[in-house]
Amino acid sequence: MNDARSLPPAQRVFTSPSATFELVLSSPSQGQTAQAELFAVAAGARRPLWRQALPHEQGPRTAVVADSGEVVLLDEWINVPSRHALLLLDPQGRRRAHYNFDELVGILQLPRKTVAQHAVQGAWLAGEPRLTTDGRLLLLPAGGRTLSLQLADGRLTAY
Repeated sequence: MNDARSLPPAQRVFTSPSATFELVLSSPSQGQTAQAELFAVAAGARRPLWRQALPHEQGPRTAVVADSGEVVLLDEWINVPSRHALLLLDPQGRRRAHYNFDELVGILQLPRKTVAQHAVQGAWLAGEPRLTTDGRLLLLPAGGRTLSLQLADGRLTAY
């Protein structure tokens, strides 16, 4: 599928499993950059925690929000081997880890072609990202293997 020309929706919302955090991604308008804003949610009220411009050209393809407030931004909206394939932000919006497409391929220890052939979302994701039940890891299917991201320190391994 070639979606290099499609634009993301103007706004997308991602919620943590317990609905205590909500991430709002806003697509760039003419001459601006994509934005992300994280909210804490309690008793029906939203409290902003941070807001920042994103390095992604049109914004990330998808995002995952953990119950601990970490945010993982995955890939680019457009199908390209991204310089921002995986970006982990801590609950204050600080960058905890950043991996480009080639770094992911290196961790997977697979040829680029194999990773791309398995991709169903963007250039490398082979399925839906999934948080472990304890919320400590994000599991990412890629290239017939699984990448495991430790949310506490950003360490990425493959199995």
